[in-house]
Amino acid sequence: MQYLFNSWTSLQKILSRAKHIFLCLDFDGTLAPIKPTPEQANISADRRLLLRKVSQLKPFTIAIISGRSLKDIKNKVGIEGLIFAGNHGLEIAYQERHFIYPAARKFVPIITEIAQKLARKVRPFSGAILEKKHLSLSLHYRLVQEKKVSQLKAIFLQIVKPYLTKGKIKLTSGKKVWEIRPPLEWDKGKAVLWLAQRLKAPKALPIYIGDDTTDEDAFREVNRIGGISILVGKRQCSCAKYYLKSTKDTQKFLEKIQSLRQ
Repeated sequence: MQYLFNSWTSLQKILSRAKHIFLCLDFDGTLAPIKPTPEQANISADRRLLLRKVSQLKPFTIAIISGRSLKDIKNKVGIEGLIFAGNHGLEIAYQERHFIYPAARKFVPIITEIAQKLARKVRPFSGAILEKKHLSLSLHYRLVQEKKVSQLKAIFLQIVKPYLTKGKIKLTSGKKVWEIRPPLEWDKGKAVLWLAQRLKAPKALPIYIGDDTTDEDAFREVNRIGGISILVGKRQCSCAKYYLKSTKDTQKFLEKIQSLRQ
């Protein structure tokens, strides 16, 4: 994996030749710095303005692909005209349409039931945040005392194990968060492909920028169709071809694209 700006000379040739760019970005840790609570994460006014300017470049399409709920991610970004995918792609706002992955709806009662059980059990753990997203559920433990995390995890697994054993849910983990999702073959990567197939630009160059383990699904798919995969941060195991050091580097990349495509 190469540092993106060390390879900028070759990359800018690819970006310059692209007839259409389909840029997909995660939010937390990619556009916005990770904060102690999900509510505190925001993008600055200048970064929002830059994102808006890049989205107006022609031909250019921007999608924000997040684990947050669709409503939440749209509010956080606050830019009209973008594509938004929430709940890891289970719900998508695309050209004034609201798509929900069909099979996801039937798991809502199960997700709700687990949320009710977890709410009672995690209440004694100061700093634990249960994020209810209708189609999925996240338990954040960034603010939980380190010595209590293993106890919280044991309680969490005790509650979800019966559902997991029966194949009613699947578990994923991210940066200080455990996530409960419907047991479906659908993820950020599948969402990116679904969207790419619906663009009126069959030769669009897909680019995906993300920071978390759930973004690996998108990296794999983008690599498979000849796109550019970019990890924010650096870790030993990643499918990304390039990496950026921080959200500031994400902004720098957007600035370079704006300059290049103008």
